[in-house]
Amino acid sequence: MSFEEDFDNEYETVKSKTPASKTPSTGKKSTLYFMSTIGPGEKKEKLTVNEANQVSDVKRTLGNLFGLDPDEFHLSSGGVTMDEADQLSDYNLHNGDDILLIPSSTAGIF
Repeated sequence: MSFEEDFDNEYETVKSKTPASKTPSTGKKSTLYFMSTIGPGEKKEKLTVNEANQVSDVKRTLGNLFGLDPDEFHLSSGGVTMDEADQLSDYNLHNGDDILLIPSSTAGIF
């Protein structure tokens, strides 16, 4: 097999763990732990996020990580359901905080 033939193989696309945001990447970064009890078993992912990220951007990234449709869950911190239009900085989060992914059917109405 030649060197060129080695690169003819198709490779799986790697999904980024960094939330894609329409907001500039200025601001403080925090490492947060996202926990999901949706589906079989409890799952937990560590993610470093920019506080300027919108909740909706983080939900899209988490949907990829957990294999969930972002429309089927909400994020909750300290018993407060996060609004998708808000920035993470609106929720007074700190490094190491736990954020829950809760099914949309059990989340509070905005």
